[in-house]
Amino acid sequence: MTATPPPEGMRAGARAGTGRGSASALTWPLRLVVSLLRFLGEIVRANLRVAYEVATPGFHMQPAIMAVPTRARGPVELVLLANAISLTPGTLTLEVDEPRRMLYVHTLYAPSREEFLTGIVRLEDILLDATRLHGRSA
Repeated sequence: MTATPPPEGMRAGARAGTGRGSASALTWPLRLVVSLLRFLGEIVRANLRVAYEVATPGFHMQPAIMAVPTRARGPVELVLLANAISLTPGTLTLEVDEPRRMLYVHTLYAPSREEFLTGIVRLEDILLDATRLHGRSA
């Protein structure tokens, strides 16, 4: 039996469908630091948005409560995501539905469900890169 070569443009050991090699356990400390810096950037961005709302006249908020499906594999990832959401100004996790891996989140800024979920997925990507030994795609 002979081994088939990897598809064109894909390194040996890379995952199909991701377009990049699998994250190594050796890169985990670096991913942890980068994820922390990205999370701090998200917090700064949210703080500036809330500060703008407070400092300017008028009402620009579009509050909503959203059900958010997650990619969490266990209760630790689910709780960490819920806490990361609550730490971000303008959002608050109201409920964690562990069996369904769902969060219910109150937000001050929800122009559309898709736009809101895009921000949550960005936050979830940061968290999963930091918590999973082989990255979020593992």
